Amino acid sequence: MKIKRLSLVIATATALLLAACGTANDSSVGLTTEVQAQETSATDNTLDIGTTNTISGFNVFNTTDVAGQWIQRFMYPSLLDQPEAGVFEPNVASMTTEDNLVYTITIKDDVVWSDGTPFTADDVAYNFNVIANPNVETSNSANLKSIEGLDDAGKLAEGTETISGVQVIDDKTLTITLKTPTDPAYVYENIGFKIMIAPKHVVEKEDIYNLGSSEFATNPTVFAGPYKFVKYESGSYVKMVANESYHKGKPTIENAIVHIMDSTGMVIALQAGELDMTAGGGIALIPISDIKFLEQNEDIYVESNYGTSVQFMYINNEKFDNVTFRQALLAAIDRDRMADGLLQGEGEVIPTTYTSISAYKDPDLDPVAYDPDRAKELLAESGFDTSQTIKLAVPTGNVTRMNAANLIEQDLEAIGLDVVQTSADFTTHAANVTAGDYDLAMMGLALNVDPDQGSYWSSSGSNQVNINDPELDQLINKGASQTNFEDRYETYKAIQARFQEQAYLVPLYSDYQFTIQTTDLNGGIQPFWFGSLTDIQEWTFN
Repeated sequence: MKIKRLSLVIATATALLLAACGTANDSSVGLTTEVQAQETSATDNTLDIGTTNTISGFNVFNTTDVAGQWIQRFMYPSLLDQPEAGVFEPNVASMTTEDNLVYTITIKDDVVWSDGTPFTADDVAYNFNVIANPNVETSNSANLKSIEGLDDAGKLAEGTETISGVQVIDDKTLTITLKTPTDPAYVYENIGFKIMIAPKHVVEKEDIYNLGSSEFATNPTVFAGPYKFVKYESGSYVKMVANESYHKGKPTIENAIVHIMDSTGMVIALQAGELDMTAGGGIALIPISDIKFLEQNEDIYVESNYGTSVQFMYINNEKFDNVTFRQALLAAIDRDRMADGLLQGEGEVIPTTYTSISAYKDPDLDPVAYDPDRAKELLAESGFDTSQTIKLAVPTGNVTRMNAANLIEQDLEAIGLDVVQTSADFTTHAANVTAGDYDLAMMGLALNVDPDQGSYWSSSGSNQVNINDPELDQLINKGASQTNFEDRYETYKAIQARFQEQAYLVPLYSDYQFTIQTTDLNGGIQPFWFGSLTDIQEWTFN
């Protein structure tokens, strides 16, 4: 039974609002009046989830924000599930290979779209072709770059509409042929898991060159995931209802609502029983002091694990193409102060972009040490004009990240730089970063388990930091095409060394992945965050 503990809310709100004074954004405290009106009874069959990140929409072909991608997984399926890091299971399909070159995708017989239309191999091939279309703006084309017929950005040649390496055999079977034999783990994660499939019979009626403003992206109606879209109140909540046609069985919990709120409001709502869980995964970050506060509540379960989420300070390499200047920034920032102070030890400082959960993290590569004197020397050597103002773009909502930005501003000013912070909601911030409209920017990513990160950093990927380094591109392409762990391990060691040497960005910290939910909920966020929704149809309340 789901019970709302409303008697706790006033005392909790007072304590947390005083503690968070001056740090929270303008998000409401607790759930919106409209949502509360829908949940007036003492018990209900609604899963209430909190996130601190706004979302950009429901276009599975072009979503760069992690919160948007996570919510889309409620509604759209990937071919494979990944319940644990590096463990892949069939979802709507299975994927097999005998030679690591040709992969066969077999669709399950019982999968249908929510309008009754069968889910077929044509759906999969159509999605791949849309993603690869050179005139369609997509965020996931790099996931397909290993397929024959596509360039290193995962795109088709101009004037070509179908991928030569993708062949539909029958309604339930298709094959993909790669350019070279490739490690199955890479294929299963990037093609089988990372890409969500949308209904061909819906998308093909839209203008695929303007999908972002289409009905499909703003008010979707047909799904094959566990839940169906009901309503999105921009910046407030997304409401969904159980999909009775879901191939694993209709979810036991009828409704799911993802509430967009600041961390203070989230803690208050958890204490009051208005939220059942946080979304976790770097999109629902709560300050460690507040997590310690929640641990005192016997009705709330808290657990921490290593994660793949990393907080960065992006450096716009196009504006700051001076490697010595970038190295000065790396040496100037006291990242241990963030891990020990802001995270209270519940996180790690990492040398580059790989966390301790990765088998490919180089154990012999240490983070660049905090050394303000060395930073000043590098700054002078770079010849940078310190009279100019540098803008540090900071998204609102994540209080810990906002506090980290304050520390960065102090550290950079201490070596003689003039730094001014600018702020925006996360959706606006992400759009600005994608457009390259920034100097320095705070940004978090939930990275792959597979070590290939080409979709983020290569010149053919999203490349939000505007790296222009052919040597890095060559290493990324080499690692993606290798077929065994030993060879790939050596390549990714070289990539990590290159990252640190060139200081493309500043990796700040990887905060541990927290599961925070009420003890009433059976199910919830798992140690491997990306796979947490694999069994959501089985979640229940006591």
